[in-house]
Amino acid sequence: MPRKRRILRHHILDAAVELMSDEGFERFTARKIAERLNASTQPIYKEFKNMDDLKTHLTEYIQEFFKDNIFYEENTPLDMREVCNNYILFAKKEGTLFASLFMGRELCATTLHEFIYASLIDALNQNEFAQKQSRDNKEELLDIVWPAVHGYAILTAQGKYTMTNEQLEYKVNHILDHSLKVWHSGLAAQ
Repeated sequence: MPRKRRILRHHILDAAVELMSDEGFERFTARKIAERLNASTQPIYKEFKNMDDLKTHLTEYIQEFFKDNIFYEENTPLDMREVCNNYILFAKKEGTLFASLFMGRELCATTLHEFIYASLIDALNQNEFAQKQSRDNKEELLDIVWPAVHGYAILTAQGKYTMTNEQLEYKVNHILDHSLKVWHSGLAAQ
């Protein structure tokens, strides 16, 4: 008798990410994930209580992906410019997945945003000047930078902006340089 193939939690999560990347959340069902695994839905419900439990674990899985691919390189935290560039590059390469994660309501988008915001504070702390600033001052800078970067990422994911990686890096530098000027002028006024 042939041995049964074991489908592990990470296989299910990989298939769920692949499904979101290809089709968004419109067809995000246990059956569709199972099709990607060439299996029944049984392994999914063996690993997860229900679809909400799967989505919770998927959010954690995506946070780890972001940590490894956007915020860190070889366990070393990246600076703000690199993080912003990586974030928009992710939106450029994975537009459907990006839209599913940040422009829909099906996944724990609030949890992802909170994770990203905390990770951005860590990225800011890679800068010597920012290290000396209070948490409130850092949050003021993020309130200037992040809407521009996130908005640019959304427009990139939607295909509104198409540019080379070099042009993208220039745009990120432009956003950050102008945001820093506004932030510094606000600090000087305090």
